[in-house]
Amino acid sequence: MSLTPKEMLQKIKGPLALLPTHFNKDESLDLGAMRATAEFALKSMEGKDGCVMIAGSTSEFYAMTDKESLDMIEAVADVIKGKVPLIAGTGRAATGLTIDMSMKAQDAGVDLAMVSNPYYLMVTDEGLYRHFSKIAEALDIGVMIYDNPTTSKMNVPVDIMKRLSRIPNIIATKENSIDMDKIYWLTHETDSSEFIVTCGIGTNYYMYEAMLGVHAFVTDLMCIAPDLAYKMYDADCAKDYDAMKQVLDQIVPYNKFIAKCVASRRIPTSIELAHGGRATSVYQSVMKKAMELVGLPGGIVREPLENLSATEVSDLRRALLDSGIPVVK
Repeated sequence: MSLTPKEMLQKIKGPLALLPTHFNKDESLDLGAMRATAEFALKSMEGKDGCVMIAGSTSEFYAMTDKESLDMIEAVADVIKGKVPLIAGTGRAATGLTIDMSMKAQDAGVDLAMVSNPYYLMVTDEGLYRHFSKIAEALDIGVMIYDNPTTSKMNVPVDIMKRLSRIPNIIATKENSIDMDKIYWLTHETDSSEFIVTCGIGTNYYMYEAMLGVHAFVTDLMCIAPDLAYKMYDADCAKDYDAMKQVLDQIVPYNKFIAKCVASRRIPTSIELAHGGRATSVYQSVMKKAMELVGLPGGIVREPLENLSATEVSDLRRALLDSGIPVVK
């Protein structure tokens, strides 16, 4: 049985473990690998704060049919069995399609529907409000707004987010913004007892947002080095920002490797770097190969994304070791 929005509100803290979707070499869905990764996450989070997050950008939801997404959600939910909160992306380009997907995810046992901004066509600020409010009205579970300007071309303004935060079951935002001014105003203008701002960009920005009262962050480290993710969170809880920086300093080789992968590819886009950079073109592939190197399922990314070359995998292995992350391959 899913958590109520009030119950889920108390659980949104600590690492939000991003799980990729595993595919076989023929690009078919590998549900066995999904269950194995879910079991790893469950074991890593035992007795600790945190949530599992699936079916979002990292999970390549945009390259999957609704049936595949639901099959994956059900497989993970069957492993999790309510032992840790489960967040699943249900956003689609249109409001009605999102409601349909969100209700199916709710029936599958998801605790929080992560709903992206409408994408492809741009809408007005009132269109954004109607989109999220209608979805919330249709659900019994909580809603997390997935405010990702890089993938949607839309950016939920602070005043609209403030209005949305007053809807009882809209309880969080996954804020994919590197604009610290916006993060400040979101935390200032919303009530943290009713609405949680989470760091959607990931580990590298968590330290800065923690100082503004953001204490939940998405991170791929939960799939390759969960001890480092919890080291960051524990330091946040202790307000030890020097210790948080030490973790960032430790994983510099890993982050430099990702930057090198981006720099070596021509990525023709009109999206400005200020909107979150261009790592979205390669980070899923890096994450999956890193998981394989540490002994977990990985697999390929679906076209048109690119898989790493053999040389890049070798370089990734060295980057992980230089970051103090043990590898088995």
